[in-house]
Amino acid sequence: MKNKIWQKVMMFSISLILGIILVTQMRTKSNILGTVNLDKKAVELNEELAKLSIEKNRLRDELESLKRESRESEELFKDAEEELLKLKEELKVQKIISGYYDVKGPGTIITIDAEPDTYLSLASSHQYILALISYLNNAGVEAISINGQRYTNYTEIVPVLEHINVNGVAMVLPLEIKAIGDRSTINSSLNFVGGIVSQLNEIGYIIETEDSDEIFIPRYDGEKQFKYALPIIRDEEI
Repeated sequence: MKNKIWQKVMMFSISLILGIILVTQMRTKSNILGTVNLDKKAVELNEELAKLSIEKNRLRDELESLKRESRESEELFKDAEEELLKLKEELKVQKIISGYYDVKGPGTIITIDAEPDTYLSLASSHQYILALISYLNNAGVEAISINGQRYTNYTEIVPVLEHINVNGVAMVLPLEIKAIGDRSTINSSLNFVGGIVSQLNEIGYIIETEDSDEIFIPRYDGEKQFKYALPIIRDEEI
């Protein structure tokens, strides 16, 4: 009887020990598998983080490149805009010089006439008119008209019979010459001793000058056609 009880106790003890060993092994295996899974997840996360870091750096470089291109484009646009404004201003100045615009501004009105009982031939003294225009140009005037005809670089003052033609228009006394510019400089260039006003007075003409705050000078009605002169474009102007 005692042997049977002892056998049962032994069998129970052995079963208990085996059960404990089995449970311990199962827990150990579970912990090992869990550790392996965590390590694998950590590796995957590190790889993903590395990829994101590379992508972030690529996007940052691309953004810097776009910013640089944008700045360069803005600078080019600004330079082109400034050059365009400069060209427009130069074109405006050239058009004023060439008489393509009506203009107004301060200046001096010069009237050339003769006494009622005095006969003077404009044709014979047209070189004095040319000299007067030259003095005005030397004084830096910006626009000139003769009896309403705009004087330009292409204007011809031609003696015809007893009168003169300006831009093909016949003119007799009195002549009214308008000049837009610095009035003090204009008067100084005309009225010095032995100057053009003195010369005209000596041959019988009466010269009157009047300063004005605003003189109107019309545009040139003609048109200059260039048949022979061609522009030369430099490399830096392309």
